[in-house]
Amino acid sequence: MRKLLLALALLPGMAQAEALLIAPVKLLDTSHEARDQTAEHARRQALLAEVLAAEMSATLLPAEAVAEACPQETADCLVTLMRERGADRGLFIVVQKASTLILQVFASLVDLEAGKLITHEELNFRGDNDESWRRAGVFLARQLRD
Repeated sequence: MRKLLLALALLPGMAQAEALLIAPVKLLDTSHEARDQTAEHARRQALLAEVLAAEMSATLLPAEAVAEACPQETADCLVTLMRERGADRGLFIVVQKASTLILQVFASLVDLEAGKLITHEELNFRGDNDESWRRAGVFLARQLRD
């Protein structure tokens, strides 16, 4: 597969697409809700990442790869890992859950070669359910593409 992609990139008149890699979505839950929502949160974090990947023609960086290569999850290590996986750009997402009704997304799109921030977007969304997270992903992808 890699050889095919390289061959296509070398064809005359073919523009080489920039590869976008999305880091696992992080969650900061400051809602102090009594019920354990760990499984629901993990599922919604994955949902948000999957929506972004589909909307932005991106690839997801597996959490296992991050845990193995970057156990401390430092920015330098993550950027290096993404670069080694052939990405030109990396997307880093953190969701802060203030309550069941109020969530905020912080998204940083980084040029991995230059190590520079391309753009940073922040958005609020309401409702801690699958549909709200999905819609937030679609909206965020549109913001990042523009």
